[in-house]
Amino acid sequence: MSNTVYQVSSRSGVKAKKLRRDGIIPGVLYGREFKDSIPLEMTLSEANKLLKENTKSSIVKLEGLEKTVTAIVKDVQRNGATFLPEHIDFQAISLREVISVTVPLQILGEESLTHRRLLFQPNVQELILKGPAEDLPEKLEIDVSELNFEDKVHLSALSIPEGIEVEAEEDVLLGVVLSAQMAEVDEDAEEPSEDSAEPKVIGEEE
Repeated sequence: MSNTVYQVSSRSGVKAKKLRRDGIIPGVLYGREFKDSIPLEMTLSEANKLLKENTKSSIVKLEGLEKTVTAIVKDVQRNGATFLPEHIDFQAISLREVISVTVPLQILGEESLTHRRLLFQPNVQELILKGPAEDLPEKLEIDVSELNFEDKVHLSALSIPEGIEVEAEEDVLLGVVLSAQMAEVDEDAEEPSEDSAEPKVIGEEE
């Protein structure tokens, strides 16, 4: 859990467009402990700091309301042109509450493959994990430094903390080691069709 406390404040009826012009990002906080969702706001600099320092599964503390709230970021709406945040949804949680979060996969040891003119081609970039909030990892690591050509990494190779469930029904293929030359050929191939599979999030509904 992040030790940093992020500053928010209750939001009045000011329109979101005007808030953004003034460097304020609107948001909302909801959770089991609240009967109704709470409109809130935070400065653009504070929002950028929060999103830079944390992942999708990070547990953060929000200060500036009636009490300090423990929460996770559930959704971020960004401007299509500037990619700056325009709205943030927070879900208030308790540390022992069982929740589902999207966790990124971090690839380690790629420099070892590069020296051998190999590369790791990911098939999955994120996984959805379920478990007590305080036990959920912020990322899952895949060490590819000792892998060889055509070696594959499946879900079973990951070290999943005890008590944490991966929302996937199979030993899904996470990625494969290819030669750098093969990857260059693939990049020169025709554009994939709409049905072609992009790196996906396991656990999301079709």
